[in-house]
Amino acid sequence: MRKFFLPLVLLLLASSLLAQSSPVCDVRGFGAKGDGVTLDTTAVSDAIAACVKQGGGTVYFAPGRYVIGTVQLYSHIHLLLESGAALVGSHDIHDYLPSPPFRFARHYGIDITGEGAVLGMLIAKSAEDVSIEGQGEIDGQGDTFMGLQTSHSGNDYMEQYVRNPEKFEAAMSSVEYGPVEPDNRPGTMIVFFHCSNVRLHGITLRSSPNWTLHLQDVEGAAISDIQILNNPKVPNNDGIDCMQCRHVRISNCTINTGDDGFAIVGSEHVNVSNCSISSRSAAIRLESTKLSTFTGLSMDTNRGIAVFAAADKGGENRSTEDVIFSDIVIRTRLIPGGWWGKAEPIYIAVQPCASGVPCGVRVRNVVFNDITAEAENGVLLWGGEGTPITGIELNGVHLHMIAPDPALSESVGGNLDLRWTALSKRDGIVKSDIPAFYAKKVSGLRLQDVQVDWADSMPNYFSDGLRIEDFKDLTIDSFSGRQAQTSTGAAVSLQNGSGVSIINSRAMPGTQTSLQLGKVQDRRVFVNYDVKGATKVISPRNQRFDTQIGVPATKPKATTQSRSTQTKPKP
Repeated sequence: MRKFFLPLVLLLLASSLLAQSSPVCDVRGFGAKGDGVTLDTTAVSDAIAACVKQGGGTVYFAPGRYVIGTVQLYSHIHLLLESGAALVGSHDIHDYLPSPPFRFARHYGIDITGEGAVLGMLIAKSAEDVSIEGQGEIDGQGDTFMGLQTSHSGNDYMEQYVRNPEKFEAAMSSVEYGPVEPDNRPGTMIVFFHCSNVRLHGITLRSSPNWTLHLQDVEGAAISDIQILNNPKVPNNDGIDCMQCRHVRISNCTINTGDDGFAIVGSEHVNVSNCSISSRSAAIRLESTKLSTFTGLSMDTNRGIAVFAAADKGGENRSTEDVIFSDIVIRTRLIPGGWWGKAEPIYIAVQPCASGVPCGVRVRNVVFNDITAEAENGVLLWGGEGTPITGIELNGVHLHMIAPDPALSESVGGNLDLRWTALSKRDGIVKSDIPAFYAKKVSGLRLQDVQVDWADSMPNYFSDGLRIEDFKDLTIDSFSGRQAQTSTGAAVSLQNGSGVSIINSRAMPGTQTSLQLGKVQDRRVFVNYDVKGATKVISPRNQRFDTQIGVPATKPKATTQSRSTQTKPKP
């Protein structure tokens, strides 16, 4: 007979629930076996339904492995997984419900969840006050649905435009790092769709075959002290996807995935703190998101922080603005295979506007404070034609550039990866020299206390310390660094811009040219620049600034006389 009962152990774990007199439904009382073999979908659903009839309550899982397909959650339902309890995804794809009846479709950021046409294990739709808590785990058994010896790659670039095409193609098709090929897999493991007051605490989410945890149009969520432990070779097994959400707090989490650690799209007031992230894609993927903060994070990843703006994707062309990243430690690694990214610690890419159609600024007022990165590629800010990246600040950013594995440098190094925002496959991945910091089509960029240092013996495709092109209103304050190679390049290279001020900066020993200029107008200030480490100060030497103090045209010979002070109008 099915009945409600309250195990003694639950009395010790849920006194607050008892004080509220909420029903507690033990799934074993509704026929669940928890033996890791029997399909317990019906028993778990019946326990949930019984609690719903009582106005809500706790659905309790004692230690055991409860095999389920898709189970729906409802308002005021709280799953409590005891230590040693696991919800385990069925190996049979037919045990999962189709997603279209829940009104999921394929509109990115709006009504899509994961890849494929079926759901995963848990789905809540139009529900409020729903939680999953405890010390147990949810295991999607994702490897069941993967061809682990078959490479999965996208047709999103043209090999003739990359560096070393033959070796590049061989590296991209390798299965050593993934992604591997999915085979008729379930959808997102846990979905909250059109929900409010969602909570997850303490649980471990493991081996997802698709997106792991997806919040779609959620108002108010608190996610804390959870672990996400996925196979790093599986594609699309994002950690936490948050789309069109508001007021979401995520803290004290560990996320290990193949795909993006966080994918946050079209959302506002999202705050992520004190998390550790490992990924073979981006640790953080951000699109059309506002008024959000990311602080106290550590990353070991392919691409670190990635901000995208694609005109036809993600939140109806809304901008990303008023976002702060602070106190973050990043380690990026050059990884082969079809993963997006080439080891950039910070990456912002904007799709160009369609011809003749104004689209305005789509990334603005994003601030990076106190970032330390050990990186096998440089920072990349890539604005779009007609939509420059605007108002970016980097304050207290230290880039330690290190050499990738020689075989990976030769096969996949020395390329810009612009997939998702490129207008064509032709521009998806392209050969390029790699500065430590490369910005193009930017306005109002401010770099303050930025340091660049290089490991010895870098691959020859690495180039300048800073290279900034097609810019307007640039401020460089307290920069120190040099170029990668001993014989070529510049500490700072500025091309095709107007409105620049450089102050309180230093050319490090080994600098060839401290400042390379090409077609730069409105040269405002160049003062307090330590040029002792540079062979050349400014190139071409006749480029003067409105205010230029204590800077000779070429490096002076040793002398007891002090440098003269000059203030000359620009020519």
